[in-house]
Amino acid sequence: MNSERKQSNDANLKGLVVFNEEKSSKVIEQESISLEHVDQEDKIKIIHEFKPFGSSYRYTLLIANQSKAPILEAKLKIRFPEFVDLIRCHPPECGKQLEQMEDGVKQIKIQANKIEANSQIQYSFFLIPLYLDAEGEIRSFLTFVNSQDYVRALDSKPILAIFNPITLERKILPTSQIKAFSENPQNKRAIRSIGIANNEKFDQDLFFRLLQKVMEDQNYQLITKIEKSRIAWYFGMDLVSGLDVLVVAQITKNKIEWFAVCNNPHIIISVLTKLVNEYIVLLIFRKLIESPTQVFNLECKNCGAVLPYFPKRGESISCDNCNTPQIVWA
Repeated sequence: MNSERKQSNDANLKGLVVFNEEKSSKVIEQESISLEHVDQEDKIKIIHEFKPFGSSYRYTLLIANQSKAPILEAKLKIRFPEFVDLIRCHPPECGKQLEQMEDGVKQIKIQANKIEANSQIQYSFFLIPLYLDAEGEIRSFLTFVNSQDYVRALDSKPILAIFNPITLERKILPTSQIKAFSENPQNKRAIRSIGIANNEKFDQDLFFRLLQKVMEDQNYQLITKIEKSRIAWYFGMDLVSGLDVLVVAQITKNKIEWFAVCNNPHIIISVLTKLVNEYIVLLIFRKLIESPTQVFNLECKNCGAVLPYFPKRGESISCDNCNTPQIVWA
């Protein structure tokens, strides 16, 4: 009788899985940034924006030529703090120009060349913090040759990127309210998915136990779990903002995943950053990996959707969302 009741409960809990990714939220929309509140003079404008986008931040840069003549030899430099990681960009080829500078900042150089009259070009860079309790500037610079053959330079006002530490307090959430909380339209949702590269066979039960340990160590309240499916639901409250946070942690298809739900997208990014970092620290301590370089982000390099599984070394995998083939672990 108890066995039948357990099977029934497990069946009901499966309906609580909130890992149905909102693919539309991950697809890059090339909308134009508003040209209001531009500080630069004349007809060439450089405008940028930095805001949360899923589990990352999106830095969008727009160069607008509002004059009646083209500009030539347009060159861009975008500088990021050392504590952020560029996970993808649009157009994708821009990421190949990433450099590590001597002063610790990261820089991308883009040769935009000719920008026609009354036209604009836009670039998007998706960044995740490597750690919290840090702040730094994001800034862009533009040089070009105008219609009188003079070299001109513009730079954007710096955007201050601040990633504050986060502390969670345990909080109870009835299992009957999990679905309502995760689907609340006022809440934001994001997912981080990683793959672990080592020479040992991937022991899903071991990695799930370690996943649960990290959640408990970070003071999350276990709501419920399904051992055979290797998935668990946790709840907590951010002590600074007082906002509730739901985290679903699971092991699936050789991937470790966290799905976070909260009213504040900045808190979501901080939560996911800290959980991933603490998990990596535990893997190193347990000697399952030697360094963070053995941990791979499993977002599609083109659209940002989570890849269907963690492929083998050198294996090409196609994104289910945009069908772009890519090699995660070269």
